[in-house]
Amino acid sequence: MKCPKCDKRITEKRIKEVLAKRSGRKENRDSHRIYCNRTCFESRGLNTKELCTECGVNQKNIAAKRCGVCRHLGVSRLRLDSEIKELVVLNPGAGFDYFIDMVFSRASIKKYGRWHIRRNLLQFFEDLQEIEGVDYAAWLQNPDAMIRVKIDKVPDDREKYIRGQRRTQVSRMTQRQRMRAGLSEGKANAFVKIPPEFRWGKYKPL
Repeated sequence: MKCPKCDKRITEKRIKEVLAKRSGRKENRDSHRIYCNRTCFESRGLNTKELCTECGVNQKNIAAKRCGVCRHLGVSRLRLDSEIKELVVLNPGAGFDYFIDMVFSRASIKKYGRWHIRRNLLQFFEDLQEIEGVDYAAWLQNPDAMIRVKIDKVPDDREKYIRGQRRTQVSRMTQRQRMRAGLSEGKANAFVKIPPEFRWGKYKPL
């Protein structure tokens, strides 16, 4: 017989000692494991845990993504902070609203609200900037990375992200006057900036 923890051979003396201690107890059954010594017995549950991939300090359950502390402090309950950071890097110019809609679940947005998630993201970016010296908030909202298109060519999935860029009432009136005078076919000539199509890399939507 070998120890299930360290794979060391268990002596007959050790087996008899353990069985003698268990005599008369409910745990005295054939399937109960026997360890080579007290150290292996006390550390038997540690093989189901490993260090957290986020902080590298605390132990986490082997089936969990991160430890309880990192989960409590994390920006998202369903995504790791490292995953969110990578998605930000992949999507310059996405803007907060588009990024939140794509990365976070609808249930989270409905439960916590868009501004709550945005505030957590800003705090996360500030922490990263202190450590890495990179302004991820500016990267996410980089206007140079956005796509410039005519207002009537905006894709349906990004229509709501051009708020504040729509033509003014004066420009609409001018457009209608040109149409009446036969100088325009009624097509929108105003350009707006929209987020580029979202890149997922190795990740998937929730």
